[in-house]
Amino acid sequence: MDASSERWIGHLDMDAFFAAVEQLDEPKFRGKPVIVGGLGSRGVVATASYEARRFGVHSAMPMAMARKRCPDGVFVPPRFERYCEISARVREVLLRVSPVLETVSLDEAFFDVSEHGAAAMAVALAAKQEVQRETQLTCSVGVAPNRFLAKMGSDLSKPDGFLVIRPERVREILDPLPIGKMWGVGDVTERRLRGLGLLRIADVRTAPVELLEREFGRMGVRLHELARGEDDTPIAGESESVSMSREVTYAVDLLRAEEIEDEVRRLARHVAGQLRAASMLCRTVRIKIRYPDFRTITRQVKLPVATDSEGLIETLAVHLLRQRAELDERGVRLLGVGVSRLGVAATRQLSLFDGVPASILERGQQAPWMGKESMGRDRSPL
Repeated sequence: MDASSERWIGHLDMDAFFAAVEQLDEPKFRGKPVIVGGLGSRGVVATASYEARRFGVHSAMPMAMARKRCPDGVFVPPRFERYCEISARVREVLLRVSPVLETVSLDEAFFDVSEHGAAAMAVALAAKQEVQRETQLTCSVGVAPNRFLAKMGSDLSKPDGFLVIRPERVREILDPLPIGKMWGVGDVTERRLRGLGLLRIADVRTAPVELLEREFGRMGVRLHELARGEDDTPIAGESESVSMSREVTYAVDLLRAEEIEDEVRRLARHVAGQLRAASMLCRTVRIKIRYPDFRTITRQVKLPVATDSEGLIETLAVHLLRQRAELDERGVRLLGVGVSRLGVAATRQLSLFDGVPASILERGQQAPWMGKESMGRDRSPL
């Protein structure tokens, strides 16, 4: 195939993003193990610098364990407004090299450089270098014929790396890797695969697809495709997966309804600030509640027009809490507010909401444009 007709997808991932920003802004933190996350007794690690990772500290680890493993570490709370500001600058750089961009989170994005033909790799490398000039932070970039391989390239080249996975090198690169490196393989799936004697990606590639389908259903077929380096998922643009959120696990369970509502209002205002800092608008507002027994629910409402209005986001979050959540004497262990279906705030269209009486939401009634809630166990950040 002619290089000019090939598909080339880039994946950019900022290195230890939150911790790197803290080290950038506070020179005395540089070279030290920096751990960003909730600092309370129930807090978790959001990001650990590479210095901290040498002590075995990693994302999603309970903060109490991180303190035991790295007692001399620098522990700081997250500053989402600052992270959003830098994320927006990264996004601007990527849009200059590709109009087809999918922001996955504040610190990673897919971008399509196929239109650059034989120069696609050079363009992706230039984007990496420009991001580092703009932000003074390092990032890792993978370039490949599809999303899965591009992300694998950035993961394998961390930190501060650049890796092109060409079609002829797919087996060479993928085959030796442990199965846990594959998309969709969490702890439970990994244990089941190991139980079948499948330890490396090569084992999944060479396993009968009928076996995988019998054991895992459609997911088994998908795993077989990924093990062969096949992935036809398109770059989705600004998608539902893009989100911003703020959540807190409380050292002592919140019991009073007024206290819980005040926290939801505070979290909603914080998230609205994140949106404005990143010059983004949202079309979905969501709350998350975890009870003392660890049961977790989410509730959300979809909007007909994008917004970054602090008042509207706060009002909707409170509406979801009052009308669609279950509060009783048990109290709550964790609260979160998030927004998704994000887009760039090139223009703001808030006039639609001018005709919606605030009293409708304050009384807890459902406005005609409100969608149905989502509910169930939360499997991902808001």
